Amino acid sequence: MKNYNSGSRLIVLLFAAMNLAVAAAVSAGSAYDYSRSELMGNSGLTIFREADFGNQLGLSILIDGIPITTLSRGEGYRAVIRPGRHVLTVTDTPCPYGKTKFTHRTIDFVSGQNYSFTAIWEVETLLIEDGGYQYHGFYR
Repeated sequence: MKNYNSGSRLIVLLFAAMNLAVAAAVSAGSAYDYSRSELMGNSGLTIFREADFGNQLGLSILIDGIPITTLSRGEGYRAVIRPGRHVLTVTDTPCPYGKTKFTHRTIDFVSGQNYSFTAIWEVETLLIEDGGYQYHGFYR
């Protein structure tokens, strides 16, 4: 009877090394921020939708009153914005309970900086919080 122990050990070690390499690459940091060379004097904006925002709700994004996009489940938005003062508005769509909720936030974008926000839906309010999380979904 032959002993196949050394071959199976090699396969297991190889598989473990590949898993560690992938985990290290994933947790190496946010690769979704724009670099200074990509911004070219502008600002970076990233908006995430909270995981429990709602199954049948969309997140509509408006910048300076101009409709930009509507995010569905598992999506985020990323853009390059000119520096200066801008009004970020988010709303839920379709509106539950027949009441459209708008949340406005005035932001002073600085040249060469990245900004990240997370939209959070609660029954009575819609919030925009600073910061985000490492996003592995789909950007619009």
